[in-house]
Amino acid sequence: MAKVPALHDGERTSSGGAEEPVGRSGVSVRPLRGRTEQTELIGRAFERAQNSRRCVQGWISGPAGIGKSRLLAEARRAASARGFTVIHLEGDEFSPALPMTSLFHALARSLDADRRPSPRRGAREVRDEQRDDRHFHAASLSLLEAQLKKAPLLLTCDEGRSPVPLLAATLHPLMSRLRNSPVVWLTARRTVQEDEPALPGGPDVWPQSPTEALRLPLGPLCDSAVSQLFADCADGRPDAELSTLLGLAQGNPRLLVAVIGQLLEQGDVCVQGGTARLSGAPAGTGPRAGTSASGRAPRWFSALMEDRLATVSPQARLLMEVAAVLGPACLPEDIAEMLGEPVGALVPRFREAVVAGMVKCGTETVTFRHELMRQVLMEDMPGVVRGALHRQALGILLARGHSPTSVAPHLIHGAHRGDPAMAGLLRQAAEESVTNAPQTAADLALRGLELVRPVVDAAHEPLTVIAVEACVRSGTLPTAVTLARDALTRPAGPEITARLRYWLSTALLLLGRTTDCLEVAGELLAQPGVPAHLRQKAVLNQLSAWSAHDGHQVARHAEQALAADGGRGDGSGDGDGDEGLDIQAGVTTALAVLRWREGKLNEALALCQDAVALADRGSAFEWHTHPRLVSAMMLAHTGRFSEAEAALGTTPDPVEFVSADVPRLVHARLRLADGRLDEAEREAAAGLAVAEESGVCVFMPLAWQLLATVASHRGELARAGDYARRLRKALPDDRGQVCAAAGAWIEAQIALASGSEPDLKNALEELWSNEPGRGALLIEEPGFAPWLVRVLLATRHPSRAAEVSAAAERLARANPGITVVFAAAEHARGLIEGDADALEEAVAGHRDAWARASAAEDLGALLLETSRARAVRSLESALTLYGQLGAEGDTARVRRRLRAVGIRRRHWSHSPEPQTGLRSLTRTELTVAEHVVQGLTNRQVADRMFLSPHTIAFHMRQIFRKLQVHSRLELARCIQGIGPEGMSPPGTGG
Repeated sequence: MAKVPALHDGERTSSGGAEEPVGRSGVSVRPLRGRTEQTELIGRAFERAQNSRRCVQGWISGPAGIGKSRLLAEARRAASARGFTVIHLEGDEFSPALPMTSLFHALARSLDADRRPSPRRGAREVRDEQRDDRHFHAASLSLLEAQLKKAPLLLTCDEGRSPVPLLAATLHPLMSRLRNSPVVWLTARRTVQEDEPALPGGPDVWPQSPTEALRLPLGPLCDSAVSQLFADCADGRPDAELSTLLGLAQGNPRLLVAVIGQLLEQGDVCVQGGTARLSGAPAGTGPRAGTSASGRAPRWFSALMEDRLATVSPQARLLMEVAAVLGPACLPEDIAEMLGEPVGALVPRFREAVVAGMVKCGTETVTFRHELMRQVLMEDMPGVVRGALHRQALGILLARGHSPTSVAPHLIHGAHRGDPAMAGLLRQAAEESVTNAPQTAADLALRGLELVRPVVDAAHEPLTVIAVEACVRSGTLPTAVTLARDALTRPAGPEITARLRYWLSTALLLLGRTTDCLEVAGELLAQPGVPAHLRQKAVLNQLSAWSAHDGHQVARHAEQALAADGGRGDGSGDGDGDEGLDIQAGVTTALAVLRWREGKLNEALALCQDAVALADRGSAFEWHTHPRLVSAMMLAHTGRFSEAEAALGTTPDPVEFVSADVPRLVHARLRLADGRLDEAEREAAAGLAVAEESGVCVFMPLAWQLLATVASHRGELARAGDYARRLRKALPDDRGQVCAAAGAWIEAQIALASGSEPDLKNALEELWSNEPGRGALLIEEPGFAPWLVRVLLATRHPSRAAEVSAAAERLARANPGITVVFAAAEHARGLIEGDADALEEAVAGHRDAWARASAAEDLGALLLETSRARAVRSLESALTLYGQLGAEGDTARVRRRLRAVGIRRRHWSHSPEPQTGLRSLTRTELTVAEHVVQGLTNRQVADRMFLSPHTIAFHMRQIFRKLQVHSRLELARCIQGIGPEGMSPPGTGG
């Protein structure tokens, strides 16, 4: 059985309004979503009318905005496609005084609009017919029946708010007359509530229909349809957090479109890799997602909530405000006690709040449908009233035996100076939550400090220590440094001072201020009476800080640390057994880092494994320098990807922000090596967001380098240059040389791609003068040595190229069994000596996707003069690898090499359906647009991208069409000010 055709993009509709937004030309921009069952039933009704020549009467019912008018429009489109005559009537065309006459007038007007005037009927006859209702009804019926002989008929009526008895009485005589005719009558009527029966009333209101009846009640859209509707508007499927926010519309299409429109208009949504998320909330930020930069709910959402709250009674709103103060989930009896009423008396208010879509009742608790709803209610209350409600809730919950930790929000927001017991409760709650909920502990301790700040007494310093520790653990590092520095200027006990110095040194270490960290840790170790466990932790911080400085100092301090521990890890030193294991694991990790920087990779990996084993036997190894994280990064750099994943997978479940950040960067490194650039970019950006928010500079260089490499591979030169500049400024210590070298390498690649010889020369000179940084890149970047050799040979520096190749070979000989190092050395030697066998070894050995593609290209270029067939195979392999990476510039260069030997490959594809907007641009088109905006001509762009001017002209036409611009000036205005995220639309390049 044939189905009714689905509404497709480009179909004109007549519903308009919020339910179906249309483009400037009045053309629909979205397909119909979530109504497959209804459209199929309508299609069957059309078939019955055509095949059995029986009248079918249908009723589409539902609340306002549910999509009734849209479904009628879809039915009219599908009926026209089947050859039906289509007539649409509005509910306001019916007169209560003369309903039948009103109906026939509307029918006659619609039919006359599709029919040429009859020469046998003059104007006087028409006026006479209109004066005689009976004659007019007969003429209209004759006209209708004549039309039915030519084609079946669809009558659609949008009732609006017309009363049911009036329309029923109007339809019944006509349906009786046309019951054996091919007619489908569809009427849309509004119900007050979603659960109201589609056909209310008894026989006196709804006479028995003489025709086949079709009932189509419309309910809320399902989650899948909501996701599809959002993707139609925003070119990306919503993530879990955004889906929850869209759920506030309760599946109502009109409200959904309003919510989506506001989200997009305010720029609150970003799309990356086909997934849309709230731009103010990096992945994993939880219930605070969706708030504005000020921490408040977006203004558009507050306005939306006010409209919804206006529909509930003041009593129901008060109930929800009390529930909002109690928390995201609360017990009904707590609400009742706050209001001073029995639970039973609140049942109607609970029911009203549920019907309004604000809350949902589980088996035990009442919860809000979204945290933003609760937040709006909280923000609308005066602060003094909100604080009083928090204190009332605090008293109720503490009286029931709740711990201070479990009532932390009420302590934070309800505490005031008039209650001396509050500071003690805040301190107790902060101490209990500092390890498993550091952000909550920081809020509690900082609030406690506000209460006791006017008087520095015995309660002040313990609160300060807890606040500093909680701020470090939660990532508020500058606040921790300020609090600790200020507290250390005042006299305090030795344990308080030692704890402050330890957490201050940790904050400085994570901020990348390693010299300051060493100074503070040294002061701690020189302080008499310091507990053993703090001394050992200070030593671990020292070792981590020395690892960023001179290698000989690392070895010397590691020996001193082991000597201080008695050279054993059995607890016979200053601490107990677990602490002894921790100190030995820390020393071993520091030595592993030292060996890695010396190029002794096998030894570094072995030491890391020893450190992991020691840490696993210990009880509480420091979370910010856990050897598993160091081991995972080393394994990733050496191409042992599965082992790196396993190391991350067995890391203890962390709470602190750092332990959640480092695995993201390791994952990004793995995805980059595997050629999954979109995933690598997403993970690196997420890790960078955490690092920037907390100010953890030690992790920023890796994030910037990963993002710069992704942008460079894609040919997004402006973005790569921006990342490279930030990378250069990332760290001030010895690792700053590595950052500078990595930045210079990225800038050299940009200069090479853009054809800027002076910039390339400057970047190469900087790389050559930075020997420590160049050595680190040889170890950590498998594609660096062959790339540098190739460029040095091309710029006529053969002696330098030979020196780089020799360094790569020394590294490979010193680390037997590490395939990626051997592949890089063979790749560099093959370029120096023109050795095809060495290049084949490199292709087979490279684990990094880009390095492998590069080796395949070099092999193909070498074989062009000696073995054309092998050369073409190798070049085509490189073309495929570069294409999978999305490396447009590299792909274009290989394509040009193939074209030079007579092999042509099509390099663009046409989209199956037209798309517009920035996110419809392919990578190639985006790169072309970027060059053009910089003022380059088509020929200059072609030279930079290794394409022909004709191809650039083709891409420019595509860009102009998709962005709906007509000049380069308009193009510049269109993409002006777009950040890195906006300049990376999904999709592959041409």
